[in-house]
Order: sequence, then structure tokens, then C-alpha cells
Amino acid sequence: MSILNFAEKPVQVLTLEELERSYHENMPTGQPVGGIYHFALIAEVLETFERRGLKPVVQEIFAAANRDSKRPGVTLLPQLEAQYGERAIEAHLLRRVYANIEIRSDETDDVVTCLAVAYHQKGIQLGIGPMVKVCHNQTILGAQDVVSNYNCYGGQNRKDRLTVDDVLARAQQWADEYEPYQKIRHERMEALLGAEFTREDMYLLIGRLVEKRILHDTANDALRLPQPYPLNSSQINETVENLLARFADSRELSYWDAYQQLNTVLKPNRMDIPQVLPQSLALFEALTEMLSK
Repeated sequence: MSILNFAEKPVQVLTLEELERSYHENMPTGQPVGGIYHFALIAEVLETFERRGLKPVVQEIFAAANRDSKRPGVTLLPQLEAQYGERAIEAHLLRRVYANIEIRSDETDDVVTCLAVAYHQKGIQLGIGPMVKVCHNQTILGAQDVVSNYNCYGGQNRKDRLTVDDVLARAQQWADEYEPYQKIRHERMEALLGAEFTREDMYLLIGRLVEKRILHDTANDALRLPQPYPLNSSQINETVENLLARFADSRELSYWDAYQQLNTVLKPNRMDIPQVLPQSLALFEALTEMLSK
């Protein structure tokens, strides 16, 4: 019997089969809450890329127990515990899930294209981009590589909220046009790799990161920006300290190196799952803004 213990560890790693065994949350009509079950969403994305012959493999699935008084990330159902056993997977309702799906068709020794699937109380999100194997960093190299069925990237609210089918259609587009999309990602990665990141660049970037965080969180309506910030205060402190250490070792850094160092904290087992993809995109955009000037 498989068990989970979120009281001991608030983020747990599961297989797709284990996720499917967890309790299925339905509307009174019998339809899945949110329009699709988490395991079904992951399975649909897998099938989309399998049909294209792109060798998708589930690398990890995380379930997180965030604190929400109305719809918490994890609910343990006593009546099902009595049936299946103490802390059995079948007795858990999981509302906050994040999966990494590696596309093995064109991986190298250093990088593999990775699909991120986020399912949570706010909605669903998909993202795709290179994952650096050594540090397990998921990168997002532009707005064309993310989609969600709610407004999590800032800007004007959409009048036409995307449906689950709309989100899956974007995954289908990524699969159908895989080579052209990969060409764009490769060009953007090469641009970051080819640009030297100096200590002066770091000082400028720190200021921009702090400014973006302040303008997002401010109570001043005239200043507030809806776009997600790349890093919060604690994330800035941790990652910039590591950048300083690398400069102290007299290492030459590229913008790609800086992106990877700053991106180390943007992982589903280290932060709130709904923010992983928006912040990863915002970080890429902050770096490319500097490169374009």
C-alpha cells in the first residue's frame, strides 16, 4: 500500500499511476472540477507528443500542500482512510500538482526540452523550454511557450477566457510545429550564451528585479504593474549571493549562465506552484530587456 505524509513533507513526488489513484474531485454534475482531472491533463499532453513521435517521458510529478482555508492543496478524507488505510493515496484529494515531461527525441548531454504541466486551484498552465540537466532548471524563452486558462501573466484581462480544450490545442500546436518552435528557442538560447554578463550587468539587473517586485506589490494604484515579478526578495538574496560568489572566483559569465543561476530557485518543490512558469518567463524577459538596450 502506498501512503503519503504531507504533514512531514509538504511537497511529495508521485508517479502518474499514483496520481490517478488519488481521489477524483467532481462538480455536483459529476464533471471534474476545473474541467479535467490532473492525471488526465498530463496524459493528454503525453499523448499529444507521442502521436508526433517526440518521445515524451514523465520525469517527475509533484503534489503540494498549500494552505487555503476553502480549497487546500491537499485534503485527507477520513472516510476513505477507513476504507484504504491510514494516509493511503486513495484517501487524498490533491489540488496542487506540477509535472515535468521530458521530450527525449532531441536531448543532448546537457539539455533536454521539457514540458511543464501545472494544475491547481486557479486553473491550469503549460510551458515548454530547455531544461538544463545538471541543475534541473526549467527555462521559458518567450510568451509563445506558455499558456494558461486564467490570467497569470499580467496585462489586460481577457474577455474570452481560455478553456481546457484551448490550452490542449496550444500543446498540439507545439507538437505539430515542433521544429520551428525549437529553432526559435535555440536562437534565443544562443543569444543569451553569446552575451557576456558583467558585474555591472549584475548591478543593473538587481535594481530591475527589485523595482519589478516593488511595482507588482505596491498599494499605489498609479505605480502598480500587473506583470509577475521575476524573483521575490528572498529569491533575489539567495541567487544574487551565488552570482557574487561566481564573480569572486573570477569566472566569466554569459547571460545564459546568469539566467540559470537566478532560475535555480524557480522549482515546484521550492516555491508556490502557480508562480513557477510566470516567474520563469518574467526572468527571461528581464534579461532580454537588458540585452536589447
